[in-house]
Amino acid sequence: ELRDPTDPLVVVDELAALVQANGKVVMPDGSSPLLFENAMRGEYHIAVRHRNHLGAMTAAPYLLGSEVSAIDLRDPGLVMWGAEGRKTIGPISALWAGDVNGDGTVSYTGQFNDRDPILQAIGGTVPTATVPGYDQEDVNLDGQVKYTGAENDRDPILTNIGGAVPTNIRVEQLP
Repeated sequence: ELRDPTDPLVVVDELAALVQANGKVVMPDGSSPLLFENAMRGEYHIAVRHRNHLGAMTAAPYLLGSEVSAIDLRDPGLVMWGAEGRKTIGPISALWAGDVNGDGTVSYTGQFNDRDPILQAIGGTVPTATVPGYDQEDVNLDGQVKYTGAENDRDPILTNIGGAVPTNIRVEQLP
C-alpha cells in the first residue's frame, strides 16, 4: 500500500504482489517491479501486509517517482510506524507471523485466538494430523498446516506474543 504522507490512514493505492524468498517484493508475474498505477509521483508511507502476518508501515514517507526506488524493509534500522512494528531475526527484520484469523492481532488464547483455527484446519480431533497447502493457518509458510511436533504452526504464535505468558497479544502497528 502507498499511504498519504500527511494522513497515513488514507490508502492512496494498493496492489497484490509476490514476496520472493530473498524478501524482494515484485508484481505477481514474479519479476516485474511494483507499479502503482493510481499514485502520482510524490511522497508516501509504504505499508506491507501478508496473509497471516501483522502489517507494518514506514514511519516516514518516502519519495517515489518515475525511477525504480528500493526500500529495504528487512533493514532493522528502518524506522516503522508504532512500537515494535516488525520482529528482528538475527540481522534482519520481518513481519510478525501468526495472525491466522486476520483480525490484526496475534493471540494464543481466548476468544478469536489464532491457535484454534490451526487445530480446526487439520480436522480438529487428531492433533498430529497435517494438511498440505497454501493456507491461512500455515504460519511458518512451509506448505503444510501442522498443530504439534517439530516445526508446527502453533509455536510461532506463542513465541511472537512473548512466549512466557500465553494470554499476551501482539497488535498490528498500522494506523
